[in-house]
Amino acid sequence: MAKRVKANIPVTDDLRRPETGLNRRAFFTQGVAAAGVGAAVLAGTVPATAEQDEGSGIEWDYEVDVVVVGAGATGLPAAIRARDLGATVLIVEQNFEVGGKMLHSTGLVSLGGGDQLQLRDIRGEADPDGYITVPPLEDPEELEDDVDLLFRDMTDWSVVDPAAQAPYRYNERPLHRAWADNCPAVRTFLLDNHVRMARISGTHGNAGMSRARRAYTFFVEGETTDVTKGTITIEDAGIPGVSSSLFAPTLMQDGSATVREGARTNGTALARPLEYSARQKGVKFLMNRHMDEIIREEQFSGRVLGIKATFSPRLDPVTGERLVGYWNDGNIDDEKEVVYIKARKAVVIGAGGHTANPEFRGMFHPGFREPAFVSSGWAFLGPRGQDASGIKAGMRVGAGLAGMQQNLSYPSTFHFPGTLATRDPYTTMLPGHPTFSLRGATGIDLGADSFQHLIAVNQVGKRFFNEMTMMQGWSNAAYPPGPRKGQPEEGLAFRQLDWRNASAENIRTTYSANAGVHAATAVNEGSQAPDFHSGPIWAIFDQGALDRDGWDINPPFTSPDNGLFFSADTIEELAWKIRAGCEWQRVELSHLVETVEIWNRYVDDDLDPEFERGPDAPMFRIDKPRFFAAALFPVWHDSYGGLHINGKAQVVDLEGQVIPGLYAGGESSGGGNQHGLGRAIVHGYIAATNAVQEPIVS
Repeated sequence: MAKRVKANIPVTDDLRRPETGLNRRAFFTQGVAAAGVGAAVLAGTVPATAEQDEGSGIEWDYEVDVVVVGAGATGLPAAIRARDLGATVLIVEQNFEVGGKMLHSTGLVSLGGGDQLQLRDIRGEADPDGYITVPPLEDPEELEDDVDLLFRDMTDWSVVDPAAQAPYRYNERPLHRAWADNCPAVRTFLLDNHVRMARISGTHGNAGMSRARRAYTFFVEGETTDVTKGTITIEDAGIPGVSSSLFAPTLMQDGSATVREGARTNGTALARPLEYSARQKGVKFLMNRHMDEIIREEQFSGRVLGIKATFSPRLDPVTGERLVGYWNDGNIDDEKEVVYIKARKAVVIGAGGHTANPEFRGMFHPGFREPAFVSSGWAFLGPRGQDASGIKAGMRVGAGLAGMQQNLSYPSTFHFPGTLATRDPYTTMLPGHPTFSLRGATGIDLGADSFQHLIAVNQVGKRFFNEMTMMQGWSNAAYPPGPRKGQPEEGLAFRQLDWRNASAENIRTTYSANAGVHAATAVNEGSQAPDFHSGPIWAIFDQGALDRDGWDINPPFTSPDNGLFFSADTIEELAWKIRAGCEWQRVELSHLVETVEIWNRYVDDDLDPEFERGPDAPMFRIDKPRFFAAALFPVWHDSYGGLHINGKAQVVDLEGQVIPGLYAGGESSGGGNQHGLGRAIVHGYIAATNAVQEPIVS
């Protein structure tokens, strides 16, 4: 068995605590020196027994320079940057674990502007550790970049994608000027904080049309898991088809194409190094704390003073024990129901977006008020993750919003990933992580061709779309450009700000959007007042499909207990089991038997007059027992639209005025229609850089 190094975080002897971490009294009474920066003492203004603030009338439980809400792709960089600049920092995180959606992401980071990685690949160099053996994947001219070119890319009005959306046209200009200017520094910042990045290959969605800027984060397989060395055990990286781990909640992928044999990529290789660095430098963590309110001197005027947070522990549904994260050095153990945390300088909101809030996302797509549909990473993030709490709290103190329409202009915002029998078809969690029991099944991951072996029906058992095309999204507008992504010219021949990119002729030629997800979430005859929810979508197939395509329907890919997978000897029995066993199935599947009979006639006739199946792939009868039903759910993955922030990441109110002491970024903010981690990381860096310059609130 490979040796597993669980923690390698140097801390002073007086900060070593039992598994519960640093307690509340120690937080106030013990000083901590940041590694590599000047000493900063956490105690000093507020004693261990909280005293009332005469100005606000609030008894503060904690007091630091910068309070960061959320330990994800905005929060961790913000905390590290603020600590590097000498501030005391407390991260308040609603979950039991650090990392947020970043931890279960693919780990792709698009930056650019002539950053250190682009320069490395132009020169044909490897990384300092010598792990990268793959030669550069892009030609030097595809990597030659500067911040002005990047800024023009991010605000290019002319770019139209294959859904006739304009992904860059409505981006906030001051924000993206600052974003572009900071990208090179942020790439270096990540490398300096133990993050290792592969060869650049293309550009992440909506991160620019003109140059290649995207790279995976990676570890290499080794005898120990050690983020300072960039190594990970096979057990911690995850074993395909078998297990995930506490260290990596979702299976890390093969990185041989962009790094070397034995490399593993995903967001674990970004989140864990940043977490390690934050803890090493003295950032404190108050886990299991949901931020409920931003506290301002007056509701719509004055400075932001701090936050109110409530205790939000998560319990293992099997053992009943409280869930705990991988590392706990620097955690504060406090089970008080409500705490008030004072920010001497600023509050940074990096609490994530609204993907798990049906009412909030319903503002953009009413079909996604259906509560059966969840956020990607739902089991890991928990019931209070991605709930729009940061956005709502900002609105309550006067914050304006930006980019709300941009939720409709990225193909993976809401879509069908195509994995069956799970509520979260986006992520590949396997047994081994403590939240796996909440999802119950990894899901049956099907390729597009496998959909020829099934039919998809709505909550009353009727087909609603061509199964072979309903999974197809459209390509995002990012380098390399070309007609497949909506542009008339390919590669370096693309021209910024060219009216031909947005011409009606080009749109007619390149349009390829698919409406399958809209048909699936539409009102149907089972939709009932007052909400008219669409209900679940079911993939119906038989033993013949398994025989032909070799699907593994055994646990952990399905679960007999999560109400999302059923089998029966007859279609009638299958319909009954679905109605009885799925909590989201509100009506009878009254048409299922007839639908299967009609489908079998279509197969015999080699013609599908309803949805034109046939020319795209073979059709197969559904007539060989046993018969199966697996949930086929869409997922809401990205959040666009949120708090209005300026080029300093300061939150702006509806009068265009800065709210003093309040910053935000990532999916809590709006006006940046960029997919992926680059947006959030740079926002956190910008926010912290400016937050530490705020005057101290006496």
